[in-house]
Amino acid sequence: MNSIGNILNERIMLLDGAMGTMIQRLALDEATFRGNIFTQHDCLIQGCYDVLNLTAPHIVEKIHSQYLDAGADIIKTNTFNANAVSLGEYHLHEYVTEINHAAVSIARRVAYQYTTLTPNKPRLVAGTVGPTCKSCSVASSYNIELYNLLVESYTEQITALVAAGVDILLIETICDLHNALAALQAAEQAMAHTGCNLPIMLSITTTEGGTLLSGHSLDEFIAALSNAPILSVGINCSYGAKAILPPLRTLSRTAPYYISAHPNAGLPDEIGKYKQQATDMVKIMKTYIEEGLVNIVGGCCGTTPELTALLCRAIEEASPRIIPNKQ
Repeated sequence: MNSIGNILNERIMLLDGAMGTMIQRLALDEATFRGNIFTQHDCLIQGCYDVLNLTAPHIVEKIHSQYLDAGADIIKTNTFNANAVSLGEYHLHEYVTEINHAAVSIARRVAYQYTTLTPNKPRLVAGTVGPTCKSCSVASSYNIELYNLLVESYTEQITALVAAGVDILLIETICDLHNALAALQAAEQAMAHTGCNLPIMLSITTTEGGTLLSGHSLDEFIAALSNAPILSVGINCSYGAKAILPPLRTLSRTAPYYISAHPNAGLPDEIGKYKQQATDMVKIMKTYIEEGLVNIVGGCCGTTPELTALLCRAIEEASPRIIPNKQ
């Protein structure tokens, strides 16, 4: 199999779309989230999508399959909140390793099935690491105790993802530079512990002004990156496909990495529904492709396999972005 770097030099790769909002559409009840494992759990867990890896794996597997049917090259594990800090909100922090292992097993099985059918198009599994509900940054400083807690929490999760066999680590929806650095430190520790070095994708979410929510600029973000094996940097979620175009252009001009973009379907309305249609999104995202800004494209909150299928057609004859100064 070609390395992901070799593939990205040849063509734009397609990341899947949303997992959480796809699950939301199913309107699952508390009993489904509990399954046969957590019938006596001491608090409500409805809305904890990560636990479905254990209690309803067929649901997660079906969503992965829908994205692969639509043409995705890379599928994200259902582990956005599968860390002790976030799972602690549901009293599930003791299940971090089990939930992450199950998520990778589901994604790995489906990816293998599709790769076997078309070996010239390998399907890869990205271990997803979300931002948690905590932020280290306060008034341009940071909370060292929280930073250390996040390093510990991220290390536990990432160790489980790496040990279970992901191809890539995706640290996404980065809102705070210091949280991202905690995740990178954790990734380095996890890979040293497991003896397995994996490429890392970093993806930030930006304000309307193009900065991280913590106030850090794109230049500060790029300058702070360590010598970790970073494959790509990019933008996801944020204010939608059109809003991320200016910061995406900035990243594309300056970042010495591959570039990814997987925006959400606009902002949700008052009842949490995303109304931007896939056809409208892909019209905007074609600009990313035509301007040579990206190496990886996909969708975030509110997107579905319909967008994946449209993007698959849009990138068929497209050339990937060339990394500045890369020989």
